[in-house]
Amino acid sequence: MFDKLKRWLLPDEEEEEEVRLTNQALVDQVLVSFKETIERESFNKRMMYDCSYLILMRPEDYKHAELRLAGITEGVLDEFYDYINQRKDQYPRYEPIGNFWDFQYCPAERGVDNQEIEPGTIQVVSTPTSEKSWSELSSEHIKVSVSSKHSKYSKYDLNPTTFSNIDILSKGHFRVKFRKDFLGDFTSVQAPPAGSANNAPADKLATIQFVLNKQRYSFPMREKQLKITKAIDGMTSTATLLCINEPSGSLQKEHIMIRYEEGARAFYIALFADAFVNEQRLELSRVGENPVWHPLKSESTIVCGIFQLDFKAAV
Repeated sequence: MFDKLKRWLLPDEEEEEEVRLTNQALVDQVLVSFKETIERESFNKRMMYDCSYLILMRPEDYKHAELRLAGITEGVLDEFYDYINQRKDQYPRYEPIGNFWDFQYCPAERGVDNQEIEPGTIQVVSTPTSEKSWSELSSEHIKVSVSSKHSKYSKYDLNPTTFSNIDILSKGHFRVKFRKDFLGDFTSVQAPPAGSANNAPADKLATIQFVLNKQRYSFPMREKQLKITKAIDGMTSTATLLCINEPSGSLQKEHIMIRYEEGARAFYIALFADAFVNEQRLELSRVGENPVWHPLKSESTIVCGIFQLDFKAAV
């Protein structure tokens, strides 16, 4: 009774309520970072923004948000698309640099700037391309944008030491393909005009396309060797690894390798499980031994069981 009377008479002595990161606050703070990037980096008619995000929050906030992160990511992207639509009259070239939106959420006491992350706030670390996961980027020297309460949009050169106190989780990772109506023809791979192969842009060597759940996906091959595998927990696609969550079980672990030979200006394929390449069954390679390479035509179909990949060279 005395305690209740004291709290009524002396309300200032009541304990402060715990500050918690709300879903709306999380979305709003990521959006602030996104807008800052556009304002800072865009030029002429070109809209520039980051496609890959590492979002750090206090462990207690992460625990509270963990089961809601998929829905929160959708909310963030709704805001991104809305803002791009608002600015595309000024910047009509708004197609992204990356091929996916990539979001990695992690619990952390301190940010990459070694400043404490306060309850109810986040630190947003972002970079333009989403070709590599943050677990890979954390082992490299990279240039990123950082936005938080203490680091109001600034550029950082990060190295592996910077990430030593941050546990990049296998969970909390979301990779989302760009919305088709937003991209227009961006996801459609256009064959270069006849005779223009020597003048083809060097942004990719080839494109691999496939259909999942009635949606067509396009993956650019930018490195000289690409491995194609079924998706496995903890693995994400990179510039040299294409992980596909193929539900029928037709695609196997480390099923296919594709190599580009620059001197010969030719592609080659090696198979580590059964597949038909242009309706032909090829000799298989053995794991741990030198691959058996076969010539790959500039336009080829690769059929693994009931799953088909379409290969198209761009050089």
